[in-house]
Amino acid sequence: MSIDGVGRCPQMMGDPSDSIAFRASREAAKALLGDAHALRWLMHCVEARLRADGDTDVATHIHLDIAEAIVEAHAEELLEPSLSEHRLAQLRSHPRCLVVVAALHYVTMPHCPSMAGPASDLAILRWATDVARCELPVS
Repeated sequence: MSIDGVGRCPQMMGDPSDSIAFRASREAAKALLGDAHALRWLMHCVEARLRADGDTDVATHIHLDIAEAIVEAHAEELLEPSLSEHRLAQLRSHPRCLVVVAALHYVTMPHCPSMAGPASDLAILRWATDVARCELPVS
């Protein structure tokens, strides 16, 4: 399955980006992309969850920092006083940012016990930041 034109998550068997949970996160991300305060709250929740685990590796922390930078830049632009309606519409539908926000939302959601849990959370986060850094295609 393609996520709004974005490639699959290649690190995963049973690709979590195909899951009902990720589809729900993608829908939530569509609503969040236009709300700077909600995006910052989401980032706070993700940081609390992943950094509290303490067992994440350095590479995961790097991907979390990349996601945080993407979300913060997006939120800052949303708060620009001179933001035009046209630019706001673009920000609300930016496909790479949508994938990152969906991945962050996915990390905060409780998952079915049959899912890989934290392993799939980390794979989704890494995949999303790779998409955002243009290392995976957007068709």
